[in-house]
Amino acid sequence: MQKSTLSLIVAAAAVLLSQSALAGADVSGARKGAQPEAFSAGLKLLKTYFETGNGNGAALAAGFNPYGSTQTVNCTNTAGCYIIVNANVQVAAAASVNPSAIVIKVDGAAINSPFNTPVSTTSFTVMNYQTGIAVTTGNHTVTTEAYVSTPTTLHRYNTEIKLYK
Repeated sequence: MQKSTLSLIVAAAAVLLSQSALAGADVSGARKGAQPEAFSAGLKLLKTYFETGNGNGAALAAGFNPYGSTQTVNCTNTAGCYIIVNANVQVAAAASVNPSAIVIKVDGAAINSPFNTPVSTTSFTVMNYQTGIAVTTGNHTVTTEAYVSTPTTLHRYNTEIKLYK
């Protein structure tokens, strides 16, 4: 009885350690690229872009899967602008629980992409992520991707992009 209890404790500790290791992990490798910005001053909203859609159970392969439309955001402020993105996506795992993330890219560079939540095999999982970055004057593209570690399906999604100066 003591040996089985010890085995259970060791197994539980391994699960907790593996999940806590993912907590600080970044699927995009963004530590080498764009970093999220800290916004401490008041910002003025210039424009809001919003997209909602339904993947209708489309297959997502293990890895990075673009979804939704590429949005082009135009910063006309000579001092530059801030792009703030709030995204959510509903997914369902096919065979096994898997770590997942929402990846937000501005001009092709991911802005930090922390693991969000394990995708459940028994129901839908909704992931949420909000981040922002300072940009220069001109046009900038914003794209979203779902990162999954095993095959998963895509369902509802929403992406809100706000442009501030």
